[in-house]
Amino acid sequence: MPNLGNTRLDHVLSHICKAFEKILEFSLIVGLPLGIIEQVCIYGETHADQIISLLLVLMLIFSAFAVREIRKMRAKEHER
Repeated sequence: MPNLGNTRLDHVLSHICKAFEKILEFSLIVGLPLGIIEQVCIYGETHADQIISLLLVLMLIFSAFAVREIRKMRAKEHER
């Protein structure tokens, strides 16, 4: 067990800080994509033509990336 301090209060505060760190990490993982989606939706209400073309370009980029990653995984499977 890592050194959390000498007293019980140090131990409790260390555990509270670790729990707070996990809460912040989780909220960033969930909150950041939701914030981006919200902003895209708000912008899309007034600029629909630009958003649709942007989303199509992003879909093409992500599709190409996914195909590349799947090919890498298949190549690793065949090496074994």
